[in-house]
Amino acid sequence: MRWDVVAFGETMIRLAVPAGERLETARQLEVGIGGAEANVLVALARLGRRTAWASVLPKQALGERIVRELAWHGVETSLVQWVEQGRVGVYYLDVGIPPRPTTVLYDRTGSAVAAVDPASFPIDWVTESRWLHATGITPALSHGCRTVLERLVERAHQAGVGISFDVNYRARLWDPDEAARTLEWFCRQATVLVCGEGDARLLWGLTGDAEAVAGALAARFGAPVTVVTRGEHGAVAVTADGRTVLVPGRAATVVDRVGAGDAFAAGFLHGYLDTGDVERGLQYGVALAALKLTVRGDLAIVTAEELESAVAAAGRTIVR
Repeated sequence: MRWDVVAFGETMIRLAVPAGERLETARQLEVGIGGAEANVLVALARLGRRTAWASVLPKQALGERIVRELAWHGVETSLVQWVEQGRVGVYYLDVGIPPRPTTVLYDRTGSAVAAVDPASFPIDWVTESRWLHATGITPALSHGCRTVLERLVERAHQAGVGISFDVNYRARLWDPDEAARTLEWFCRQATVLVCGEGDARLLWGLTGDAEAVAGALAARFGAPVTVVTRGEHGAVAVTADGRTVLVPGRAATVVDRVGAGDAFAAGFLHGYLDTGDVERGLQYGVALAALKLTVRGDLAIVTAEELESAVAAAGRTIVR
């Protein structure tokens, strides 16, 4: 296969307020990039995986900024469709220091990828990868994005390509009822389904502890592997053969929480891809998420050696 993991989605320009300042008074902003799918691909590329990102970008400076930075981290960007007109989405991050929360202001409406034409966007490249990673953010961007992702998932199924789907609900993009209805189909297609504990409760009304929530998601959608993330408390997975695996959270000094969930997804795939070992996937996912918390920006700038060291120092895993 040409790639280990591929993905389609939006990457935005990130403009962050320096820690201790506020967006309304800041005189300078830190420029970076961020997007759920791209965050996963960057983390994997830095761990030695072959990754590629597909999207639509305008031929202008901000579009170039995004592809150059992704390429610098090792993500292939040849699948990007360039257009003459359009814009790049931007988000502003007002970094909070406890007890003040971090807040996000999006300016992404009408981005070039949201205006994608499904009829002219190629999808056969997905057959050249071992794995397709998708998130619930992309279907929320536009009807066109939803259609492209549906076609990619269907083509991946036809070609026997594994699919990971991270629910990743964003309240600023759509309401819970619409999200639950739309994402139901994607969840049913997943080889590995990843969902935050809070998202599962909000979208599908699932109750009980994390194990119960994971079991209910597995019963509802039938994924071979269902993973429920629990933030600082770690993650739990339920497999189709009836196993439950729990990995506790890792202590970390929090510098930037943005992108930690994407780092978990990348770590899980890194640990799971070659062996199908769910326990190993969870261990790598939790460790990489903790390491990401210590890094400023959306991207998990972590080396393979750092990740292996963190996994080696992990606590006890529960399997039953």
